Amino acid sequence: MKRWAPYPFVRIVLSFIAGIAVYLYTGKEFRYSPELFAFFVALYLVLYLVSRRMKSVEANTLAGIAGLLCFAAGGMWVTHQHTESHQANHLGRLPSSPAYYMGTVNDYVVQKPGYQSTVLQVEQVQVNGQWQSATGKVQLSVPHDSNREYELGYGDRLLVKGAPLPVAPPSNPNQFDYRAFLENKQIHHRHFLQAHQYQKLDTDPSNPVLYFSIYLRRQLDALLKASVDERREYGISSALILGVKDELDNSIRDAYAQTGTMHVLAVSGLHVGLIYGILALLLASFKKTARQRTVYATVILGVLWLYAFITGLSPSVLRAAFMFSLITVAVVSRRQHNIYNTLSIAAFALLWYNPYFLLEVSFQLSFLALLGIVYLQPRFYRLLTFDNRLLDKGWALFTASLAAQLATFPLGLYYFHQFPVYFWLANLLVVPAATFVLYSGVAALFFSWVPLLNTVLFKIHFAITWCMNEFNLLVNQLPQAVINGIDISVSQTWLLYTLLLLFILFFAYKELRYFAAATAVVAVLAVQEIREMSEQRVQRSLVVYNLRNATAFSFLQGRQATVVSNQALALQNYTFNIQPYLWHKGVPQASVYTLVDTPPSGISHALLPDSNSLYVWQGKRMLVVSKPIKIQPMPDFEVDYLLLTQNVRIKPAELQPFWFKHLVLDASNAPWYLQRLKPQLAEAGIGYYDITEQGALVVEL
Repeated sequence: MKRWAPYPFVRIVLSFIAGIAVYLYTGKEFRYSPELFAFFVALYLVLYLVSRRMKSVEANTLAGIAGLLCFAAGGMWVTHQHTESHQANHLGRLPSSPAYYMGTVNDYVVQKPGYQSTVLQVEQVQVNGQWQSATGKVQLSVPHDSNREYELGYGDRLLVKGAPLPVAPPSNPNQFDYRAFLENKQIHHRHFLQAHQYQKLDTDPSNPVLYFSIYLRRQLDALLKASVDERREYGISSALILGVKDELDNSIRDAYAQTGTMHVLAVSGLHVGLIYGILALLLASFKKTARQRTVYATVILGVLWLYAFITGLSPSVLRAAFMFSLITVAVVSRRQHNIYNTLSIAAFALLWYNPYFLLEVSFQLSFLALLGIVYLQPRFYRLLTFDNRLLDKGWALFTASLAAQLATFPLGLYYFHQFPVYFWLANLLVVPAATFVLYSGVAALFFSWVPLLNTVLFKIHFAITWCMNEFNLLVNQLPQAVINGIDISVSQTWLLYTLLLLFILFFAYKELRYFAAATAVVAVLAVQEIREMSEQRVQRSLVVYNLRNATAFSFLQGRQATVVSNQALALQNYTFNIQPYLWHKGVPQASVYTLVDTPPSGISHALLPDSNSLYVWQGKRMLVVSKPIKIQPMPDFEVDYLLLTQNVRIKPAELQPFWFKHLVLDASNAPWYLQRLKPQLAEAGIGYYDITEQGALVVEL
């Protein structure tokens, strides 16, 4: 085994990450992290003094362990300090809801169809007629129906009428937890505003640097939009160069995701690395004297941070710019730098700044991909040698893509539930193409003031972007281009990384014990898979989903499912609300029908004379009422689930002739309808299940 001595910062950052993880995954309620940190610091000082006196390996080891525990406790303390919900005047701790609140826009404004979204840092609230200071972040959504490009901007101070609402939990089983996603950004409330509910007071940006960075990015984005004619190519260009994804076409976004090349559209370490690489190549011979090295570092650092500035100082770019800055400083100081220590220093500094970065998918994937490229790529590259320069560069690119994909493979399965089969082919051409898109786009923007040259550069930029898009669409149309529906747990993700590490150790040290341990991990994964498949063969469930303005329910048996809805489901509705649960249950693709269709065998369906529907499945009866009831049930006819939908005109008295176990109000009903009906049901003594408030109804049989 390699000794740990050359990697001090690796030990430190791993301990720091362990402290952050312990705090985050124990409920964020541990209030004694400062005391714990002080205890371990005192313990370390005592053990350090003892080790200096005893001068033994054991004493030094104990002092070293205590030092690492200091960093772990420090990680807990820093995370506690960054958890805004613990503050006494936080929005979530107010005694009653505010009538008004004031705050400052402190994030980018994101364009959405028909509205714009941003984050407001709350400063004051009016509670019971009195203004008082408050803290907290609110995700604001404001209508965008004017001729202005942006309704709001960074630094705008707003007066808002009404109270923000806590972010709702997922309303359907296994749905993406948007509440947890926002909580990691310290956002606990949302407010969907009408135009008359807010007023702009003035503009007072808390960070002038970020304010001018966002302003410059908007100006450059407007220049791109005016110079790149096609919307599809403009969306890719803006996303790849500036990180603005507002105009990104959904079909092309899906194509990039399913070919494993989505990373080129997220301005991140790849883009900073490309800029660093071309600068390092151009200035390679400019490091002979101390003065030349100073110019070398100044140029590289200046360009890297200028690029970070024009891309809006996004966290992913800041991470990469900081890391390459450390590498540049090490190069010009002629000190031997260890890339693992450099990565660790960058990770430690970023997590100290905001420990919640650890939970960001981009943070996890970027560092894992870099580790994969640093360690695995040189070993893959040495497997084959080519005399041809072009083949050699292609092989280097292929091995880098393979290393990054392998390092992020388990995490990609866990988060995205898919595996792009032709990632190696797509990255082989898309990454070089993206390189030229970036270089040509930056050059076109830089020379936009030169009359003829800017036209030529934008034409070249457009042509390369168009070719890259067409190639991605072509790869996406290949047979079995992507394997969807992969659902793994957190424990299985850790097991896959353990397996990967054991194989790396086996090939590095040629010791059989690592292969034996890898075999044991494979056995555990196989047992888990066999057990899961056995459970899925006998599973049965009925789910009524929470889909706004729509009725949808599913019958699931084994690894097959039938989804029924009142209308043809939009792809987005199905993908985000229904598909995650089916994938979790092992159903790769469900059969989809509407209420007027005849479902497959195994499900009995009767369209009643009053146009309502009766379903019988697995001994359960469900009556779906979307029209006024005009029939009388047969004596002793019992319904398990009576589903009221689409604002059906009905009175509780009309339900009395029906024998039903559960009355369900689904999300196709409007708020005004539910507000009127529910008191009537309560007065009649009829219990109900409101999908809009309680989430999807899941019945496991």
